[in-house]
Amino acid sequence: MSIQLTVAVISAVVALVSIVLSSRAARMQTILSAELERQSAELAREKKRHDIMSRFRDPLLWSAFDLQSRLYNIVTRNFLQTYGASKEAREREYARRSTLFVICEYLGWVEIIRRRIRFLDLGNRQDNRRLISLLAEISETLSTSAYLDRRFRVLRGEQRALGELMISRGGHAESCLGYAEFCNRLEVDTGFAKWTQGLTQDIETLIESPDLLQRITDLQCGLINLVNFLDPYAERIPETQRSLLRSSSKDAP
Repeated sequence: MSIQLTVAVISAVVALVSIVLSSRAARMQTILSAELERQSAELAREKKRHDIMSRFRDPLLWSAFDLQSRLYNIVTRNFLQTYGASKEAREREYARRSTLFVICEYLGWVEIIRRRIRFLDLGNRQDNRRLISLLAEISETLSTSAYLDRRFRVLRGEQRALGELMISRGGHAESCLGYAEFCNRLEVDTGFAKWTQGLTQDIETLIESPDLLQRITDLQCGLINLVNFLDPYAERIPETQRSLLRSSSKDAP
């Protein structure tokens, strides 16, 4: 074989090898680029999930905590009797309105969550189902007729209505009315106040007749379960502030 032919064959082989290597390198580069894009998209989805969780989960957590705290104080510290029958007009008004507010605020955040539930990804389907189950249990405690005492019974449609009325649409994100705006709406909006009349009357009767309501006890227990689920490692609410009222079965009919 002539030297020229040998050189040509070697050059052809080198060229072929270079093409093969370049092709493999291009494929590897494509694979690496696709993997980087996938990881980047996954990080973006995770960040969005955490942002949505913070936007909706945390307010739900705090509203549940505030409501259970008020119920706990009503049962163990006679909150409504102490302040609802106070000699100070400001204290009497606060006892009634703040109690009404924490109930309505919780229902407001539940309504927001209900509308946004497909966005509230807690990380896996089991957690998502658990959240829905806890909210349903609390709703059932509020609406059921299984208790002999009908006070603090809020039917499911009424829960939705109160929740809708509590939603504030200022800015770009849904939120709940603050306490000041809530009190103002009670005074100037007769339609708004009408939906709260039942609970307002229940608060009044509980001030006058401070007997224990099993519905309140069971509701507080359900709310504590929700708080424990939303903040399992006590990163926001200390364990020492999660006292549980003794729970028992519903009143026998």
